[in-house]
Formats: sequence, structure tokens, C-alpha cells
Amino acid sequence: MPEERYTAEEQALFDLEFQKKLASELPNVREEEIKAAAQRAAELELEQQREAISEQLDSEVASATIESARDARAEANREAPSKLVVGLVLLLLLLFLWAVMRGGLPGLGLGNPGANSTTNSAAQSLTPVLDGPRATPIGGDVNSINTAGDQTGRGLPNAGAEVVPTVASGIDPNVSQVFAPFYLQHDGLRLFGRSISPLLEVNGRQVQWFERTRLEHWPEYAGTPYEVQSGLVGLEYTDERDFPKQSFFINRPGLWFFGETSHGVRGKFLDYWMAHGGLDLLGYPISDEVVEILPETQRYHTVQYFQRGRLELHPEHAGTEDEVQLGLLGRALYLNEEKSTPVQPLAPTPVPLP
Repeated sequence: MPEERYTAEEQALFDLEFQKKLASELPNVREEEIKAAAQRAAELELEQQREAISEQLDSEVASATIESARDARAEANREAPSKLVVGLVLLLLLLFLWAVMRGGLPGLGLGNPGANSTTNSAAQSLTPVLDGPRATPIGGDVNSINTAGDQTGRGLPNAGAEVVPTVASGIDPNVSQVFAPFYLQHDGLRLFGRSISPLLEVNGRQVQWFERTRLEHWPEYAGTPYEVQSGLVGLEYTDERDFPKQSFFINRPGLWFFGETSHGVRGKFLDYWMAHGGLDLLGYPISDEVVEILPETQRYHTVQYFQRGRLELHPEHAGTEDEVQLGLLGRALYLNEEKSTPVQPLAPTPVPLP
């Protein structure tokens, strides 16, 4: 078949029509390509987001697992002291009941005198826990007090918050007969608080713990005012804290300086100290006034430490006999309860010459 020949005009017309056709179809092709490219890009971005979310979830699951394990350990650590305190209290209660059932406690006047050995054995088993007493006879050299073996600790934050009423008549039946006369003589329920232990024999000496102190029997001073003494719970509780010293000043009404420890006592604390046995029951001051957060109130209080206790100012009881109170150091030491939170003490303000 002979090859068809187109004239130049026909070829030009064909090319023109072809270009028009191509120009009309090209936008549709480009649009489809753009749509396809956009869809591929969206799918790629979606896949990347899925992978990122998956990685984030895996990381959060791993972190949650670690946090759960850490929280479980922290919770166990928080519960351990409480469980230890409960176990110790139950142990003491069981020992006390066992001693009563086996023949009684001579210090409480229960049972027969032949049960002494049983009671002593039960008390001696507590010696590693108490590690005391560390008392020094009243009037001894305050600089020679041995501060080793402190009976310190932490524990329940809400211990002993209620105010103890004054003894009207009778006596707490749990107070040992060894300490009952001394306890009654000094308004014991208010000053010393309730008994929190049976009569114990520790390192050869009879002691009994109360909410605010530890009473100790010193038979070598029998017949003197020092046969029964309050323990050095103030020294034991402060863990040999270094309190700033006061500069020497001349005593005046309402303000005394104690050269033995280089601390001053004033105002309501001095009035309380003088009215409640002074050196015999509270000893020398081992700090000036400081501010602490007490665990039983969770509030700031002005306090002052003495060898045998801590005096606390309670303005919520202003004008009553409870405005100044003896702190619950016996509970904190014997029951291993939470200590007060100290505020960094400032150097005492020098007292000017009169």
C-alpha cells in the first residue's frame, strides 16, 4: 500500500490539534499525579505517627512499671517503722501479760514475791531495745555526762496530742509502786504523763517510761530526795545537737543565766522551771529558746531544751496552766515516734548590762 503523504498544511493542522489535545489532557494527568503523591505522603505521615505513638506507649508502660516498683518499695519503707512500732508494742504487751500470768510483777504489787526472777528475765530481754538508762545523779558535773548510746528514733506523727488532766485522786494503776509516791507528789499525770511501759530492769537499774519522761530508781540515794530521778531525756532526744551559746549576763528578775551550760532562761519558761522542780526535775538548760514544728500539732512552737525535758509554749492555751507544757519526749524515745522538726537556730541576742 503506498505511503500516504500529507501536505504541509495538513501536517501543521494535525500538530496543532495534537497540541490542543495534549494541553487539555495534561492538567488531568498532573492532578491525578498530585493526588496520588499527596495520598502517599499522608499514608507515610500516618505510619510515622503510628510508630511514634507506639514507641511513646511502650516508653510510658516501661516508666509506669518502674514507677510502680519504686512506689511499692517506697510504700514498704514508709510502712516498715509503723509495723516495727506495732510489733514492739505487741511484744511488750505479751511480755507483760506473760509475766503477770507466771506470777505477777513485783513493782505493781501483783502476784507473789517469788515471781521476781520471771519478771527480771522479761525486762532483761528488752535491754538491747532500751540501751539505757544513761542518767547522771542530780548535782553531778554536767560536763562529764556520757552521751553515748542515745535512745532516739522516729515513728507515728500523731502521738500524744491530747492534754493530760491533773490528777484529782488515786493513781494510774500501771504506775509501779517503786515510783508511785514520787509520781503523786509531783502531780505526775500532768507533769510526767501516763505510763507507757511496765517496770523494767535495765543495766541493773529499775526504770519506767512515761509519756514525757523516764523515771529511774537510785537505791544508793535511798532516804534522800534523789532516790527517784527523772532521766536525761532532753540530752538523749537532741542527739548532741549543737545549740548556739548565750553570752554571759548578770541575773535579774525574770531572766537567769546558767554558767554551767552557757544558756539563759526567761519569762514563762523560767516561771515553769522554778515551779516544777527546777534542777531536780528538769536539770540545766542545754539550749536557749528555739523554734520547732511539733509532730503532734504540725505547727511552729517556741521550745527550750533542758537536760531532763523540753518545755513548749502553747499560745492556744494562753492564760491557762497548759500554756507551758513538758514535751512528749518519753513517747518519742521509748516508742520510736517522730521527732520535732527544728528551725535553724540563731545566735541568742546578747543581754545588755543592767
